[in-house]
Amino acid sequence: MSKPWEPADHGSDSANLRRRTARATRWALIDNWGRQLLQLLVFVILARLLPPQDFGLVALAMVFVMLASLFVDQGMGDAIIQRRVLEREHLDSAFWAALSMGAVLTAGGVVLAIPIATLLGEPRLQPVLQALSLAFLLTAVSAVPMGILRREMRFRSLALRTMFSIVGGGAAGVFLALAGYGVWALVVQQLLTAVLSAVALMVASPWRPRPNFSRRHFRDLFGYGANIVGGDLLGYFTRYSDNLLIGAVLGTPALGHYAIAYRILDAGNHLLHGIARKVAFPALSRLQHEPTRLQAAYFRITRVTAGVVLPAYVGMALVAPELIRAVFGGKWDEAVPVAAVLFLVGPALAVQGFGVTLLSVVGRPDIALRLRLVNTITAVTGFALAVSFGIVAVAAAFVVRGYLMVPLQLFFQRRYAGIPTRAYLSRLRGTVAATVLMAGAVLAAKWLMHPRVDNVVLLLVEFGVGAAAYVGALYVLDRALLHQLIEFVTQALPGGERAQQRFEQVAARRGRRSVEATLTAEERDDPIGL
Repeated sequence: MSKPWEPADHGSDSANLRRRTARATRWALIDNWGRQLLQLLVFVILARLLPPQDFGLVALAMVFVMLASLFVDQGMGDAIIQRRVLEREHLDSAFWAALSMGAVLTAGGVVLAIPIATLLGEPRLQPVLQALSLAFLLTAVSAVPMGILRREMRFRSLALRTMFSIVGGGAAGVFLALAGYGVWALVVQQLLTAVLSAVALMVASPWRPRPNFSRRHFRDLFGYGANIVGGDLLGYFTRYSDNLLIGAVLGTPALGHYAIAYRILDAGNHLLHGIARKVAFPALSRLQHEPTRLQAAYFRITRVTAGVVLPAYVGMALVAPELIRAVFGGKWDEAVPVAAVLFLVGPALAVQGFGVTLLSVVGRPDIALRLRLVNTITAVTGFALAVSFGIVAVAAAFVVRGYLMVPLQLFFQRRYAGIPTRAYLSRLRGTVAATVLMAGAVLAAKWLMHPRVDNVVLLLVEFGVGAAAYVGALYVLDRALLHQLIEFVTQALPGGERAQQRFEQVAARRGRRSVEATLTAEERDDPIGL
């Protein structure tokens, strides 16, 4: 009988899981924020060096690259994380299955690039798509080591690998852009980043592949992973169908402007939601057989995340003109209304939280698949109806689809994961009220100062006023949430303990009731502590 890959987990008790999650959160923060800030820095530099049509061309190629990438690991990376008992044969079988699929997809990408470019009437797409097809092999090599490190919550290794790969790939891309290589600067940046990432993952992982493939172990993982692939495939059409329609109907320059606006939204989504998602799946998976503790942890993580996501997206929608012009320059003005509209999806994202993740945790990826199917049908239909009206209309369809999905997701997470809707929504009241007050403060600052100051100064003032207004409003309206946000910072950042102690000292001097006392019994017993 095969031995487990890792020792049996005797550390699902609250104290141990809190410590592991705290460490994981700290490094997930570094990984996510480091990744997004470095990528955004490289993106800004390249956006100032290259024209919109180059970005549009690569965005169009990535539509096909990302589609094929979904099939590389066949969902087995997530299956490795979720599986209660993991054996060595699971890992070996997953690796060889992924590598075989990666080789097939690379060959297919090289061959099919010719008819795809002809069909879309974009001859420059062919060599770009052929070159980017090499990424499939790199994704295959990375899949199992990534799954192992995420399962073990070793986000320090993932963070270091992120910095190493992005800096290397970004430096090469900027060098080639300065040397006049145009769109190939973006292609080399993508490929070199993937190469360095794969190397770093193999070095960090304690596992090495053996020439061993077990059909039984493959089926163990594939049974779970097939639903993940199906969900990811639907998520792909939701994410990239707008790019494909814009590129085919409106052309690569329009797609370039849309891609700039969406890139900011995507970066914000990873910065605000990505950390919690990375930690939530492996941490919540350890509680999948303890419904009460799972519910407490889910309430806590969604409440804290919404407390950041909602004001951030509403704020970015209000400052979109200053943000685009200050960061990317005047040649990207057409992206301003697109960005302003896209950011309005923030309230829907705040309410949706981690519904799909939760359904996967409780062993119902089939229900998550149904949810994503409805989401995809709604999105693609909306994009197809809107694209002839321009890129702003496509952005509006994206936002409307987000709000249409909220009731269905709340229903699914109540029925299949036992999360009561009223109790769930009641935890967001303070966040909503504080965000409304923040929005009023930002609009007042914009009205008083524009156009007396330049974009950079106005952006900084709006940010400062908005942050102060939101924190002040939370202090009055929902001090428990403010306490939880400070606690999150305490977990995530070195030195954060001082900020929390200072906050408690001020509250004690003023004779205020302890914010911990305002938490529900379930929240005080939360085993994750996010």
